[in-house]
Amino acid sequence: MRALASLVVVETRLMLREVGGPMFTVLLPVVLLVVVGLTDSVHKPDPALGGHRGIDTVIPSMSVMLSMAMAAFFMLPVVLANYRERGVLRRFATTPVRPVAMLGAQLVMNAGVVLFSTLLTLVIGVAALDMHLPDLPLVVPTLLLGLLGLFPIGLLVASVAGSAKAATGYSLAMWFPSAFFAGLYVPVEYMPRVLRRIGDFTPLGAFRQAVQAAWAGEAPHPLHLAVLGASFLIAGGLAVRYYRPA
Repeated sequence: MRALASLVVVETRLMLREVGGPMFTVLLPVVLLVVVGLTDSVHKPDPALGGHRGIDTVIPSMSVMLSMAMAAFFMLPVVLANYRERGVLRRFATTPVRPVAMLGAQLVMNAGVVLFSTLLTLVIGVAALDMHLPDLPLVVPTLLLGLLGLFPIGLLVASVAGSAKAATGYSLAMWFPSAFFAGLYVPVEYMPRVLRRIGDFTPLGAFRQAVQAAWAGEAPHPLHLAVLGASFLIAGGLAVRYYRPA
């Protein structure tokens, strides 16, 4: 535990030296929140959203989903693949501090970035954009489940990518369809039924729908929770199966 805590501190310092990735992960969702949150339409009840306003449902869920995806699909796998490419993980394998501690430190650090971004979404939305305070007892466990469901996907990418460039390519190939079916380009409520149904079975789409429901004070659909649980088991299992330090 002490080794993990020390690595978290070291990795956080290294991350802060190259703030491009973390800033993108934090600021892009906030920019999305503010730009869309300033439009009049998202402050009116929408029948497609069950009478809820977009600022209380679609907009914050998109912001949180974007932050989670940037950390899980890009920051986490690219850094770990870069460490493998440079031989950092191989050198760790010869020390008392096992590579699993490095993985744990990366998970904790990226989870912290996502939680900080979510907190900014909450504070800015409530304080400046007339967002209703969400149901935190529902939002917090949903967010934690999202971390469990999506971060193993990043670990799987890092396990099979031989370099940071390869990890970036895999992540981009995964990101564009995932973002589409999650409703980043067109909210899922306005998609054809078949496309919305496909999105229900994608990890990122399931997470966004679960967060949206929780933010509005409704229990997430069991299907979305099941998809995130399956993602944790399948992607996590494959990541362990194919992980290699070199």
